[in-house]
Amino acid sequence: MAEEFKSKILSSFEQFENQLNGSKLSAVHNIRRKALEAFQSLGFPTAKNEEWRFSNPNFVNKNEFSVVLKPDDKHISQAGINQYLYENLDEHLLVFINGFYTEKFSNIKARKRTIIIGSFAEAINKNKDELLNHFSQYAKFDEDAFTALNTAFAQDGAFILIPDGTIVERPIRLLNITDSSSDSVLSCPRNLIIAGECSQFKIIETNHSIGDKPSFTNAVTEIAMDFSSNVEYYNIQSNNENSYYIGTTQVKQERASIFSGTTVTLSGNYVRNNLNSLLNAEACETNYNGLYFVGNNDFVDNHTLIDHANPNCNSKELYKGILNGKARGVFNGKIIVRPDAQKTNAFQTNKNIMLTDEAKIHSKPQLEIYADDVKCSHGATSGNIDSESMFYMRSRGISEEMAKFSNIKARKRTIIIGSFAEAINKNKDEL
Repeated sequence: MAEEFKSKILSSFEQFENQLNGSKLSAVHNIRRKALEAFQSLGFPTAKNEEWRFSNPNFVNKNEFSVVLKPDDKHISQAGINQYLYENLDEHLLVFINGFYTEKFSNIKARKRTIIIGSFAEAINKNKDELLNHFSQYAKFDEDAFTALNTAFAQDGAFILIPDGTIVERPIRLLNITDSSSDSVLSCPRNLIIAGECSQFKIIETNHSIGDKPSFTNAVTEIAMDFSSNVEYYNIQSNNENSYYIGTTQVKQERASIFSGTTVTLSGNYVRNNLNSLLNAEACETNYNGLYFVGNNDFVDNHTLIDHANPNCNSKELYKGILNGKARGVFNGKIIVRPDAQKTNAFQTNKNIMLTDEAKIHSKPQLEIYADDVKCSHGATSGNIDSESMFYMRSRGISEEMAKFSNIKARKRTIIIGSFAEAINKNKDEL
């Protein structure tokens, strides 16, 4: 089955090339070709690969996915889009269906001419120089099969360029809908976000899936941050039980830049979030926050990497999870402190609560330190609902099921407030 799917991908790439016409000789397509060669060489990872030990992506061999090569929004209505909008949120809205930008559902507010908020496909023609300066420079396709697959079929997604000294007041919303109503689909959205010197803005990416057939979203986002830029990036997954999602976000930070990444997973058959930051100069700050609350047979894996390649940088990472039913989770967070990265401060924490005996979590915080003048720590805790709270409610005539439900509500509320209090307070006037 693995070889059959691989052959199907190669056949899809030939179809893709045939629809490109003259652009087959472009610099962008040369990168796509190299990525396809890398994908052929790498092949899909298995449980034998250490990075995929607890999140074996064998679903790629069990489903007959078809690569989406052209936009198709016939199953989507405005009413369908409206259910995913946030009330009273004044935002720049970009809607993507199976990875393709859909202008008729999008709503980009008036903005300065120098600000670019649009689609990757349009940027290939209109902003080729800026795109080629960054496209595939940070998310390396020769190291990861799913990044290679995405790069090979990189047609559309978001292209955002915020120039030097610009503050974008409205959040920029990327609404991704994967539609498998008529076929089992594989979509490869590609996002490129460029933050100029001293720029400041927020990105909110939300992912949803519809349809009864299996769907696989293989997304890659590259974020390039120049001197003293400040980017807040929120990635939220709320997919159905037929969905498989692998998202890779690669951030490159230059001097004095601040990146804050928040990942929220609420549902999905299989979710893998790869969030990586390279602190490429001094005085960078990186903040990761994660929340996952999953149940049924859902699976979520958060793989993070903060690479302290230069001195005098700070990073903080906090991931909290609640697992119900037969849900399974993985947290694998790695912090690397390079030999020259003296005066590094890096802190990492993962906390989990299992609401049932069937729920499982594999937590693996990691530190690789090659410098001696640093302050670093990591830790992980996992456990069940507090027994004293359960006894208190049971002794007052509350059934075990109701007592557990009450704890779920209280724990969920506490974790959400604790994880997002700072962000909520900071942005409350805008939201």
